Amino acid sequence: MLTVNLDELINEYDEEEIKSLLCCFSCPRNKDLQDFLCNSAIEFSKRNVSKTYLIINEDNLDILAYFSLAFTSIQSSNFEISKTLVSSMDGFNKHATEIKVHLIGQIGKNFAIENNPINLGLILQETFTIIKQIRAMAGGRFAILECNNNPSLIALYKKYGFKILPTKEDGDHLITMCIKIPD
Repeated sequence: MLTVNLDELINEYDEEEIKSLLCCFSCPRNKDLQDFLCNSAIEFSKRNVSKTYLIINEDNLDILAYFSLAFTSIQSSNFEISKTLVSSMDGFNKHATEIKVHLIGQIGKNFAIENNPINLGLILQETFTIIKQIRAMAGGRFAILECNNNPSLIALYKKYGFKILPTKEDGDHLITMCIKIPD
């Protein structure tokens, strides 16, 4: 496996060639993942909104999975979290109202690859390798992601150490989950 920043491809290849490669990604469970990679990832990368990383099979250059990263901030007042967690996430202040975090904006496996050996654990391992490199240059203590309110998906992320950040509003919405960036 090889993890490649989409920017590297943008700098070396024609955009239509890259788009053709990206559109081979299939995730029937979440069409938004497919749509983002095929229609938005290149533009987001060029505009520095987020950076997308492709996990590629080195033997045949198939995209096994991908993830996108960005910096964001969360408003602690939107969540029902303890002052201890606020302090831990912020690094200093238990009364912090805005907390800077790494955002795992997209994360997905390519189901178009028969017998794709990748799993969430391997994708997260690659994700945290990149986040640790970013942290070494620009800081950051926690990462968040948003996922559908699906008990099996939430359980899967919990298995890898993510915790739900309970929101103050009820309703059918995305669930925000966080994890302290492992050392």
